[in-house]
Amino acid sequence: MVAEKPIQKQQHTDVFASLRELNLSVIVPVFNEAAAIKPNLEMLIGEISPYFSSFEILVISDGSTDATAAVLRSYKHPNVRPIIYDENHGKGYAVRSGFKEASGDYVFFIDGGMELHPREIRIFLGLMALYDSDIVVASKRHPQSRIDYPRVRRVLSACYQQLVKYLFDMNVTDTQVGLKLFKKAVIDAVLPDLTVDRYGADLEILALARLRGFRRILEAPVRLDYFHSNSRPFFVEMIHIFRVGVSVILDTLRLYLRLKRLPPSSVNPFSSKDKGSDTDQFAA
Repeated sequence: MVAEKPIQKQQHTDVFASLRELNLSVIVPVFNEAAAIKPNLEMLIGEISPYFSSFEILVISDGSTDATAAVLRSYKHPNVRPIIYDENHGKGYAVRSGFKEASGDYVFFIDGGMELHPREIRIFLGLMALYDSDIVVASKRHPQSRIDYPRVRRVLSACYQQLVKYLFDMNVTDTQVGLKLFKKAVIDAVLPDLTVDRYGADLEILALARLRGFRRILEAPVRLDYFHSNSRPFFVEMIHIFRVGVSVILDTLRLYLRLKRLPPSSVNPFSSKDKGSDTDQFAA
């Protein structure tokens, strides 16, 4: 769906200028990123500090078996806080841990490998302001996205999103990209019910948010060169795809059954009178 026309151009300058005063939390889940985590954090800080006066970066090492934890403990920056887990629990668990610690009015999460460039942070915040969205998600299927992606992953991803649309009546074309921005009110509303520890966590957050009345979900373009960021041999990649696929499908089915059993009092306890009907949309 094409987004409604944003606020007038003469107001754009004021909107983007006001972003500097936001209190921003950035959650970065990492696993075995010892070689890259320091330059990735430098790149992330370089994209945030010139534009936002108040921010925190929560880096969650989820049971890394290399030197990631040691690198994080030795990395010193007043706005960076490491959270170290000795055991691996899953990306969903790591992100949820970051949500619990986040203090910002806006909460952004980005995968620690930085396959998706952190320049998107200020773009996403600008889009959220322009369209008055509750959530902004990166979408590989946005018409303006630039994606170099294996065909098998494209097919499987498309099939999965059709399943999501059927089960959850969710008009979001891509729920799984590791780049999302939320108003803190959304996180506060869904956090008590978040339980998925692994790959289905992205869908769980969006599905619960919609149940709570936060239906203005904006899909934004993204640039992704999968072949540049992934060096696994073909056979190993196929095994990885199979394992992740099975995990995501099981998480999705369990989530569907769990949400069907939610008592009426837990559905949409937050006011949404001004939200209207489902308004999932593409950023123009």
